[in-house]
Amino acid sequence: MTKMFPLTTQMYLWSLLVILSISLVNSQNRKITSLLNPGCIHCSEYDTLLYIRADGSHDSVHQVWDFTRHTPTVLFLISSLNLTMDVVWDDNKPSFKLSEEPKYSFAIAIDKIYEYNDTDDNGHFENRFPRRQYPLKDLHWIRGDLVQSDNEVKLLMQTYYKNDFHNGTIEIKLDLLPFQDYAVDLPHLIHTSNSTLIDVNLVNLTCSEDYEASRFALHFLLVSTDKKNDTMNYTMRKSLDDEHTPGVFEIVEIVTPASRRGEGGGFLQFRPVAYTEPQRGVAVSTNAHVSNFNRTDLPYESTLKTFYQRFDRDDVLIQDMVVSFGDAADGYYKQHNYTSWSFTVGYGSPPKESFSFFVIMIISIGLGIPVFLAMSGIIYLIVRRYKQRNPPTRFLDDE
Repeated sequence: MTKMFPLTTQMYLWSLLVILSISLVNSQNRKITSLLNPGCIHCSEYDTLLYIRADGSHDSVHQVWDFTRHTPTVLFLISSLNLTMDVVWDDNKPSFKLSEEPKYSFAIAIDKIYEYNDTDDNGHFENRFPRRQYPLKDLHWIRGDLVQSDNEVKLLMQTYYKNDFHNGTIEIKLDLLPFQDYAVDLPHLIHTSNSTLIDVNLVNLTCSEDYEASRFALHFLLVSTDKKNDTMNYTMRKSLDDEHTPGVFEIVEIVTPASRRGEGGGFLQFRPVAYTEPQRGVAVSTNAHVSNFNRTDLPYESTLKTFYQRFDRDDVLIQDMVVSFGDAADGYYKQHNYTSWSFTVGYGSPPKESFSFFVIMIISIGLGIPVFLAMSGIIYLIVRRYKQRNPPTRFLDDE
């Protein structure tokens, strides 16, 4: 029986090596390069456009993080390795010149914030609630921390409300890491070389005096090069694993028609949870809610309009949605004056979560030891019965 222990250990080691190999294959590493305001002569600290190119073995994923027209915009462009994209500037307003037709494109923009009076106290955004909208194009974004390296591209942008009626800060952080892993901060979303992590923080926003139940919501524009009569797809997927986000067993995925068909496409992915304190934790979490999709048009003076006017109108799908935050009896926004929410936006199919090596080891040990002990006991009983039925022959001295 002592020979079984090295065999069991060897099997565990082989299992871990297989898991590690699969993880490395699925990481889809890409070579990334980034440029800040490429070719812009008149850009200042209030003008920020970050162009990122991520080259793989067969294609390139181009991203544009644009704040030049004051509407936070993330643009994805999937192309062959030969495509080049030049940014052409009219003073400090960009347009784009492509060397060939792209394979696919997908984009999002947060163009406004809603303040609404949540008289039902459930966090959902309803058209019947009184509300006010605050277009982000009226604000100026200031560039904060910027990281540009072969291993990461990260950008922090901030804007401030400073007028007689409203004060407060909006922060948006974008982070591209060209490998697959879980994000450091809660809710520990999965990032890949094809996606970008985005955090949105609403800090100390002034609530309207005539609203007793003020909450804030984000208005999204979703654009893709799919047929205009098609629609984005929303799913709330159940997960048995809350290892990375304790207590949250759902994952929200919004995919374009092409992604739904398995033909590339684009996606948003997030856990339906937000946080009411800078130090994120289960005790300071609240719910995130998604509205229905509506058909809409591109804003006239926007990066989205500038880029997608090159395509046939029948081949551009444009929809919007609202993401709101809150839960019953949480004191509304004014209870903490802070809301933080994270999501990923990317190309292809949304990544699937998996157990960590630590959990796999615990499960393996937890299942392996009982099985090993049971098998050992069975073998012992079999050997014992065999010896009882076949006693050793005794040779007697007849003399």
